[in-house]
Amino acid sequence: MAPASDAPGDGEKRGLMVNNSLCKEKVPFFTKDGSRNVTWYICGPTVYDSSHVGHARNYVTFDIIRRILEDYFHYNVKYVMNVTDVDDKIINRARRNYLMDQYRSGAIDLNKVIEDLERAMEEELVKQQKKISDTEGGLEKATSSRQKDDLADRVKQEQLKVTKINEARDLLQGQKEEARKLGGKEGINMLLGGSAADSLASQLDARLGATVTDHAIYKSHTLKYENEFWDDMTALGCGYPDVLVRVTEYMDKIIEYVEVVLANKFAYVANGSVYFDTKAFREAGHQYGKLNPAAVGSSLLASESESNFETSEKRTSCDFALWKKSKPGEPAWESPWGLGRPGWHIECSAMASDILGDNMDIHSGGHDLQFPHHDNELAQSEAYFHCHEWVRYFFHSGHLSIDGLKMSKSLKNFITIKEALTKYTARQLRMLFVIQSWDKSINFSTTVVNEALQKEKQFKNFFANVESYLRQHPMAGIQRPGDDEKQLFSRVDQAQIMVRERLEDNFDTAGAVTELLTLVRDVHSYIDKCKSANGKPQPSLLKKAAIFVTKILVVFGLSDAKNDEIGFGSTTSQSGSTGNLTTVVAPYVDGWVSLRDSVRSAVKSNASQAKLMELTDKVRDEDMVDAGVCVVDEGNTSTWRLDDPQVLQRERDERRLKVKEEKLRVLRQKRLQKANLLEKHEASSTSPQEIFKTKDEYKDFAFDERGVPTHDKGGKELPKNAKKKFEAAYKKAVTDHEKFKDSLVKDPHFLQNLRAELQEIVSQILRLEQDR
Repeated sequence: MAPASDAPGDGEKRGLMVNNSLCKEKVPFFTKDGSRNVTWYICGPTVYDSSHVGHARNYVTFDIIRRILEDYFHYNVKYVMNVTDVDDKIINRARRNYLMDQYRSGAIDLNKVIEDLERAMEEELVKQQKKISDTEGGLEKATSSRQKDDLADRVKQEQLKVTKINEARDLLQGQKEEARKLGGKEGINMLLGGSAADSLASQLDARLGATVTDHAIYKSHTLKYENEFWDDMTALGCGYPDVLVRVTEYMDKIIEYVEVVLANKFAYVANGSVYFDTKAFREAGHQYGKLNPAAVGSSLLASESESNFETSEKRTSCDFALWKKSKPGEPAWESPWGLGRPGWHIECSAMASDILGDNMDIHSGGHDLQFPHHDNELAQSEAYFHCHEWVRYFFHSGHLSIDGLKMSKSLKNFITIKEALTKYTARQLRMLFVIQSWDKSINFSTTVVNEALQKEKQFKNFFANVESYLRQHPMAGIQRPGDDEKQLFSRVDQAQIMVRERLEDNFDTAGAVTELLTLVRDVHSYIDKCKSANGKPQPSLLKKAAIFVTKILVVFGLSDAKNDEIGFGSTTSQSGSTGNLTTVVAPYVDGWVSLRDSVRSAVKSNASQAKLMELTDKVRDEDMVDAGVCVVDEGNTSTWRLDDPQVLQRERDERRLKVKEEKLRVLRQKRLQKANLLEKHEASSTSPQEIFKTKDEYKDFAFDERGVPTHDKGGKELPKNAKKKFEAAYKKAVTDHEKFKDSLVKDPHFLQNLRAELQEIVSQILRLEQDR
């Protein structure tokens, strides 16, 4: 293996070890020709819908690994990505959306729409229950442990789909009356905008899909979601591929590829379709199912992504389509076998082979693509090239799961990238993936996200601390290094070595971050020691540590710092501006001038110290936050750092929300106390002689001269225990009434004042609740 070239924090050169799915273990990494040139093909998006955080897990993960190879180990990577713009998912989704639009425009009878939705969900439920039964049957027959695990996971997925249908059905029941109140088109649109419409779209497609013949419907659908995908990738900070290929632009190459596989006698034609012959492939000495042999032959494990798995046209159940005869309602291209379209797997083989040839260093994708997609890609390509190693290293990223199940559009348990970016920054999402093993599953939970946010905060505080010393203590103040300085110099060197070891061990970014944060803690300890000894930390040493940490974060795509900058780089809207100096400094100067004007006015009006502090707090929490400056008060002094204004605004809003929630909690408690007190005083204002007579339940009773009940409405004397109860209540009423009269003597308006106080508390609660 060629030696690794210089990288940030070289240390001792060791070999890069990677987890290769082809051999299920970590192996040394070296390129096919021993050079620094790496060829890499990554399975890109199937552009049928919006990308979700599960997709982000895959593309951000491989963006990080690409950066490490290029920017740390200094390989020259040729990164090729495809866009699948024709396949079963795209055809089904585009067709269903079109048919739902047609249905919606023609729907005028609300009751008929409700009837259609309910019937469609019932039919979908029956189909889904059968899928569960079939999958459970397959699980019982499974022989290998991997197949059992995969099928057990599939059972859970199918059960979740049933849960989602039932939830949609329950929601529809609750919406029906609301829709009837709205009436007409408004009520219809409300129902068709809900999750119940998915089942109806499926039924419409089954009945009318063959009537959709305009191929522009598919083209506009894929164009929309491809543009969305690139917007999402840009927002997440992912680099663009060096080469981009699309299926619809490669039909000639795909057809030519299929012809060669046929000529090599590894495929056969059947009724206008072309199928790969797995039996002939094996008999020629090839291995089929290298990545997941346990799934070979299981229609249950392939059916999620391989349509028409079972068909009488195939010679064996393992065979798969290279070219599919197009059905009515599907896009089609001319071919030697008639009108048709590519199989799912052939597209990647043809496109990757055209760009990278008969052997590539890396092929990557999500863990779920191992079978059938990547196994079938390997088979096709080996059959085409008459080779046994088309791919040298297969990288598969782990799933992103929610509640233990893979995030998936079909399972309806996803969060789109756009939705996630309204709650978290791109850096925070990237940090989430950096601190996990790239080839292991992640359960997307509050705990995992909070861990990423906490680590980001640790780095922010570290950079802010170092920057404050670099501003306060010029380099001219450097003193002779003592033992503490020598120890920290050694720790920086050691951290560089440890980070390299972690990255050489299968791109262990989580371990690398741990090493960086250990160095961060050591720097903080050094600063604390200097403070306790009334000394000053050496700025050059702090900067050395901070520059190293920054460089590694830059490699991971967590920072865009340039040259010898430290920290997360140009995160404010003003930083890196191409405008003039006035434009750049305007937000900060405006904040200072605004404070000066406010303080001058306050001083002239003899404002209190509290008012002056309120003015400074406003600048800290409003003007500076909006300008991307975080000011932190520490005793009688304050420190500051630059940050993304959106992050600071979100943190500020979260703090304010907590304060508001606490105020609401206290006010609600006060409201309850005041209401109970008012109720008690209002009850005690009634004369004891009237307390029973005024209640409806006693209106036909007989009473003594004090107004205490003696006989029920039938004239029957009350039992002793009832009389005791009434006597006790009467005595308490007498006592309470006397106290009430005493209160009136002290303050004749105390009851009205109590009502006013309660009303003011209620008004404060309403104002706070409305100000959300």
